[in-house]
Amino acid sequence: MRFLIAGALALFLTLPAQAQLASPNTAGVSFAHVHLNVADIEVHKKLWVDHFDGVVVVKGPLTTVKLPGMLVVLTERAPTGTSEGSVMDHFGFKVRNIAEVLAAWRAAGLEVQSEFTGAEGFDNAYLIAPDGIKIELQEDITLSVKAEAYHVHFFTGGHIELMDWYIDMFSAVQRARGTHPNTA
Repeated sequence: MRFLIAGALALFLTLPAQAQLASPNTAGVSFAHVHLNVADIEVHKKLWVDHFDGVVVVKGPLTTVKLPGMLVVLTERAPTGTSEGSVMDHFGFKVRNIAEVLAAWRAAGLEVQSEFTGAEGFDNAYLIAPDGIKIELQEDITLSVKAEAYHVHFFTGGHIELMDWYIDMFSAVQRARGTHPNTA
């Protein structure tokens, strides 16, 4: 009986997880989620739905907005500061039509911090969402969706060590991205 239970457990552990949030890449890595402390959860639910085509999912005390490539988990709690200048300075999305997204953002009375040509030569912009959350956009006209998760930008004194950790833990590959020599 003990061998039967052990065998069943071993078989169970080899089955794929049905709750996977995002499909992993060939190295088994997926970009799953970010947590945001927000002063007004309703404002953020509307923002992520209206501007990024997100879908709100509420499970018990957890409020999440599903977006292609990631989840944004919202907690109604006064933020301790803005994201700009913190270790996670901003996170980014590729968008199919940056002019359309920027026009809608401005029409909603939200701040566009800057527009620029990014390191890869595409139109980019920084947005400031309520609660000082900084978001980067990069246009990708080939997208089949309005927006999809692209990156998280960490600012830390130990950026090389952090990159090396990602390379070691997740089989990331160091490479240049446009004019940025060190990304993983």
